[in-house]
Amino acid sequence: MGAAALPLVGCGDGQDNKEAVAELVIEQQEDERDEPAPVRVAVAAPRAAQAEHEAERADEQEQRSESLQSQEQPEQQETQQVFVSQVVRGGDLRLSTPARAHDYFDPHRAVFGSTQYWMGFYMNNIVRWRNKADAVMEADICSLPELPDEQTYLFRVDRGARFWDRYPTEGGRAVTSEDIRLNFQRHISGRDAQGQEDGTFPHRDSFAKTESMETPDDHTFIARTDGPDATWLAIPSGPFGWITSPEAISAFGDRWRDEPTNIELSSGTGMMIPLSYDPDVGIEMERNPNFWKAGLDGLPLPYLDSVSLASMEDPTTIETAYRGREISVGGFPLTSVQVEGLSSDFPDHPTGSVPFGFTVITGWFNFNPAWSGWDGLGNPYLDRRFAQAMHVAVDRYQMIDTVYLGSGKPTGQEDTPWFNAYWAVSEEELLATPGFRPDREADIAEARALLAASGFDRERPVRLIAPEFWEITYPGVIETERAMYQEALGIEVQFDLEPFPVILQRMIDGSYPGSGPQWTNAPVELDPTTAYGNRFLPGGSWNYFFYDYEPMAEIARRMRVTLELESRRDLAHEAQRIALGTHPDHGLDGISPTPGVMNGIAPSIWWSFLHRGEDSLQFAHDSHRHDDTWIDIRHRDYPA
Repeated sequence: MGAAALPLVGCGDGQDNKEAVAELVIEQQEDERDEPAPVRVAVAAPRAAQAEHEAERADEQEQRSESLQSQEQPEQQETQQVFVSQVVRGGDLRLSTPARAHDYFDPHRAVFGSTQYWMGFYMNNIVRWRNKADAVMEADICSLPELPDEQTYLFRVDRGARFWDRYPTEGGRAVTSEDIRLNFQRHISGRDAQGQEDGTFPHRDSFAKTESMETPDDHTFIARTDGPDATWLAIPSGPFGWITSPEAISAFGDRWRDEPTNIELSSGTGMMIPLSYDPDVGIEMERNPNFWKAGLDGLPLPYLDSVSLASMEDPTTIETAYRGREISVGGFPLTSVQVEGLSSDFPDHPTGSVPFGFTVITGWFNFNPAWSGWDGLGNPYLDRRFAQAMHVAVDRYQMIDTVYLGSGKPTGQEDTPWFNAYWAVSEEELLATPGFRPDREADIAEARALLAASGFDRERPVRLIAPEFWEITYPGVIETERAMYQEALGIEVQFDLEPFPVILQRMIDGSYPGSGPQWTNAPVELDPTTAYGNRFLPGGSWNYFFYDYEPMAEIARRMRVTLELESRRDLAHEAQRIALGTHPDHGLDGISPTPGVMNGIAPSIWWSFLHRGEDSLQFAHDSHRHDDTWIDIRHRDYPA
């Protein structure tokens, strides 16, 4: 199929910014049956640049904490060179999960990271990330596209791809190009089953950049944009690009939205089939016997028989479960101290750590001019000085110590977390920014001056909202933040603890009062171009807080059509300075309603009988990379 040039979809830390394009390499072997064989594809920088990039990353890792990136262990290296004779089929992959942190089982509406993680086991994209940090993509339901020109993407549907043999696709059936078109159209239309506009499709704008679609036959899907687009290919690769059956869209309709705990309302193609969900118990899945991708032995993947995700939120509970072999992997929210203790007691257990992709925020200020405030006295955030005062009053470093025991760093904006060193403003610049300075006294003085200048009545209590899940996971964290506001501003701040669906609905209806500590979505990709378009354009599908600042909107529009990587990075830096209130030409006029706080470091440990590839340990959205994970059920430690 040859080779083509493609704009970089994303890049890792320190990527050589002179390399503005990636090489799309497609290798295909002939099949005796005259059918397309599995396609191995990769998006990567040219080899010379990649080698330089790896050297830069190695230097950075020596200067930073050893925990900043995943650490390759001997067990992981074994899995990269595994032979057919070594692989054992069977076994149950057992994990913990915050099962109550959930919104919808609708593959196009689900925004919660936990729900997206579960779906990664049982849904497929047309193409998918193999490793987001290194900008490596691979085939999934389709091969990576042929690119006849800068605005046309031609995908070949794998003829083996099939929907589950389960209602509403009993008997299973092949995936067609028309199925893909209908999934795209559902995003673009953004309407519920009754035809009404529905704000719960957060990637509506991303898919709407697709100007036209064609399906000349069952195995060819062609998408076109209205011009060159720097990041279009990342849109169908993330957790909102999963392909479900049109039968499910018709049969389930608004039940997906109105019955959020009903996992039986699922239809997909993935390696696992979900069986049950209980927020207090967890999720059970069994292998899909008709999965079309083959393992090393030529038989259908996955190697596993089942995946179990037990509902656990407390780090001590997770540690105890790991020690008792109730779960195979010990991960978030385990602390680094806990993993070090487990590693000391189980020295043969592999360990690793990655930056936690979900940014902690304490902002989410509501700029809606039609909102009358939490008490009917008006929206105080319309005066940006009040919003900035609330932002600067938060002590990031105390929050890092409280939540992650020091294993984290401040993050300026959720779309550019601290570990995204190429796209984020420099650490030096961030640490000189109000709200992120290590000088707490300077921040308190600035916060008080901003509050006074805004004219906010200090006798008026501020009423914010926070997820009840946060207080369960980190007892006392709400009181910690309340004390920060009291110390810095001398005002009373009250918190309403609510479940996530209530919080999401308040965002959608424009009545969100402001936030206590919680997580945002992890970046779908490290390049923030698509996210800026969704978040900073008026009416954008992520613009839940009525952000409307034309200079920022202009930057977002320019980034989309700027194919040269370094120029797009420079625009991203300019956007962040506007969002942080440090741009000399904009002051506080364009500050973001979603200031970041931090991203932690997520440590992990797993039992020696579990063999996983290095790409199953990424900063977010990595569960799909467990399709070739295997368990040695003959191992002495594997629980029978």
